[in-house]
Amino acid sequence: MPTPHVLLGAEASARLRDGIDLLARLVSLSLGPRTGALAFERDDRRKSAELLTSSATIARRMLAIPGRGATAGAMLLRHAIWRTHERLGDGGATTAALTHALLRAGARQVAAGANPMLLRRGMQQGLELACAALQAQARPLDTPERLGGLAHAATGDPALSRVLGEIFGRLGPEAVIRIEEYAASYIAFTVLEGTAWSASMASPLFITDQARRATRFRDARVLVTDQVIDRPTQLIRLLEQVVARRAGPLLILAEDVTGPARALLLANRDRGIIQVVAARPGWVGAERRGTYEDVALLTNAYFFAKDRADVLDTADLSELGHARLAEVDAERLTIVGGAGVPAQIELRRQMVRHQLGAAADEESRRREIERLGRLAGGVGVLKLGAASDSERQVRKELAERFIRFVPSAAEEGVVPGGGAAYLACQAALDAASAAGDEVAAGVGLVRSALEAPMGWLVQNAGMSAPVALAEVRRNGPGWGIDVMHETCVDMWSANVLDAAKVARIALESAVSVAAMALTAGAVVLKRRPVYSRTP
Repeated sequence: MPTPHVLLGAEASARLRDGIDLLARLVSLSLGPRTGALAFERDDRRKSAELLTSSATIARRMLAIPGRGATAGAMLLRHAIWRTHERLGDGGATTAALTHALLRAGARQVAAGANPMLLRRGMQQGLELACAALQAQARPLDTPERLGGLAHAATGDPALSRVLGEIFGRLGPEAVIRIEEYAASYIAFTVLEGTAWSASMASPLFITDQARRATRFRDARVLVTDQVIDRPTQLIRLLEQVVARRAGPLLILAEDVTGPARALLLANRDRGIIQVVAARPGWVGAERRGTYEDVALLTNAYFFAKDRADVLDTADLSELGHARLAEVDAERLTIVGGAGVPAQIELRRQMVRHQLGAAADEESRRREIERLGRLAGGVGVLKLGAASDSERQVRKELAERFIRFVPSAAEEGVVPGGGAAYLACQAALDAASAAGDEVAAGVGLVRSALEAPMGWLVQNAGMSAPVALAEVRRNGPGWGIDVMHETCVDMWSANVLDAAKVARIALESAVSVAAMALTAGAVVLKRRPVYSRTP
């Protein structure tokens, strides 16, 4: 059985570097649209090896490597890659390539006698200069062509990227996209007008269209509450006002509508006094309150909240919202043409964007992205098919990854892809890296590492990295290698683009991991380390 152990000084740093270097080289092999798959042996050796092309999946599969100290280092990088993927949906392979380059060059500097702490300070300085240079190159993600270029860089699938560019170009980068799988080789999209939420009818007795098992109203009034409505007195005053003023059909969204209150609604509906439908939400957990508030905001309704002790018995017609069209079926509530105030909706979108930036996990990010899309008032349906199940699954995973990271790309814009943006940042570090001291050497580590993503990308495509880099430099900033055609092109003109935020965070993660490994003074190895499949 392994015993607890402590690695100190140079040995601690060296073992961490060994593990990071091994995992970084493995993951870097997945960088770019022309890469081979990594074969991972399965636990059940009777089955064929698993073929992996996703940087995040490769990192996640690595639970340990030879050497306990090296495993600790590999887990540092594994965590950084996975968190970058969780946060942005992309950037894991770039993080690995940059980390590999920083560590290789940094280890040589330390071996030559450089002070690791001064190198770290220089690396941080170089990072700040490079991030500023990245931001200076960024352009807004505001055209279908740029969206398509970003999709092609992320998926490497021309047909899929074209459709993704069209759908996000129409609905915006914060759109809600639902994927429907088809057996035939088929890629297309449709846009569902309005906003849809998971919901169902409080009773099937409210159904008016038996063929569709749905109820649809035009020019509907909307009551929104998170209370259970079970007493007739909660509704009588409001119903009297709606009928007296001929205010139109009534949609009630409540936690539930039961007992005598539901009987009152159905009796008045059956006598032709009022058209009414009651819906109850399908959302759960942390999203409940926010979703009620969003429905109220989009329809300009007052939200009768139970935690404010709002009383439905005295509700007024002026507190109801309005929708040009409202529909409830067994699975969802759809509202089209809500009477919400645009300025207030935009304020809510800004608040949700802030919450998205602070989201701590993938589930929270998904929830906030969906809220943004619904507040935009449209839902896209991506119809996805392929010739085989495996091809369809690959396309679905690529589409899901791109859909997840588009909002992040929209935040800071896009930059030339294929590592060209990093290469163009080198000039911003020239002066600081030429001072001749150890801090300047740290800046130089970052400057030289900025070549790594393009180098790995062209190398993975079977091209010569030194030759490709030399050709790009002859053409100037913004130029790079289109590895699909093996030509040097203006990346803006060719629409080969990367998300500026992904590029920035990948570089920040790489510098953080490399600096930690170079300056580590000790590594404590436990007797029984816990292996986690979730980094």
